[in-house]
Amino acid sequence: MLPRLINVLSNTLDFALTHFGTIRSKVDEVISFDVARNVKSMWIFYRGYRNSYQKRYKITAIDSGYNYREFRGYALYIQNTVWVSIDGGGEEMSNGVVDIDVVSSSNVEYDLSLLSSIREIDFMCKLIQSSDIVLIDGSLIAVFSKFRKALFDGDNELVEAKGFNIKNVLNDLLITLSLYPRKVFFISKNSTAKDVLGLVKGDIYYFERYTDGLPGYTKPVDLTNSRHIGIAVTAKTFRQSVKRVTGIDATIYMSYVRFEPFSRIYRIEFVGEASEPVEPRVRHLIDVLSQYIVSGYPYPLMRADQIAHISTGDVDRIAAVLGISSDPYDREPL
Repeated sequence: MLPRLINVLSNTLDFALTHFGTIRSKVDEVISFDVARNVKSMWIFYRGYRNSYQKRYKITAIDSGYNYREFRGYALYIQNTVWVSIDGGGEEMSNGVVDIDVVSSSNVEYDLSLLSSIREIDFMCKLIQSSDIVLIDGSLIAVFSKFRKALFDGDNELVEAKGFNIKNVLNDLLITLSLYPRKVFFISKNSTAKDVLGLVKGDIYYFERYTDGLPGYTKPVDLTNSRHIGIAVTAKTFRQSVKRVTGIDATIYMSYVRFEPFSRIYRIEFVGEASEPVEPRVRHLIDVLSQYIVSGYPYPLMRADQIAHISTGDVDRIAAVLGISSDPYDREPL
């Protein structure tokens, strides 16, 4: 078996060297001057401003983390969902749920991702009235799509075992966002979406590269008009679902934001009525978060991410405590 493995590695390296120019050209993509100028023209310079006489807002951030170890016939997992709140006086509070269990599933990764999203939305619904702004790590359009897929697939054994009904969670999501659209913002750290530019790489790549590091944002886009057909269809389904459940004509808007000069750009998504002007809401969010930005990112979300993170070492320690460290792994050779 060893000579065959060496042959595979050799062929892989040969392929990479042979196609070096083609692959590297996709990484080092050169766009035309007109395209670069168009990207730059779409960027709206704006620096966050906090009025000292204005009300101080209570910011709540929600994030999840999970990790697992697959053994023969089952998986041990740890799943955390955390919220961090900072009130008007600057006091920080945090809480959450920790779930450690074993599960037999053909797709542990998907099940834990779904469970994490459900618990994030559950916290959003519970904390919405006591918060002025709720920040959720991730993408609203992705969460909605994930919930619809789970609803249609029907095989949600882990979720149901934890006391959740996917149909009820989906309805709670739609109702809460319809009642409190000005409070909730989803923020994605990483995105390959092509909603605005529709070029080879994701929008974020071009806005980070061709906007001179200026703080600001892009004009909010109704995702029913996304250049990505799949996202546009999902956004239209969201709009129809909200209309059916609440009677409100609301849609998902998206904007790219850079909170500080020369920092990373993030994708934000939020719900607004189809006819309302939503650009002031992006400026308002930047203003409100301006005092909480650390290294270009909202501190409450950064803190929630730190608390929720689960390392492989954490799972190994739990396995040792449970006395199953010596059980055969799922991928262990025979």
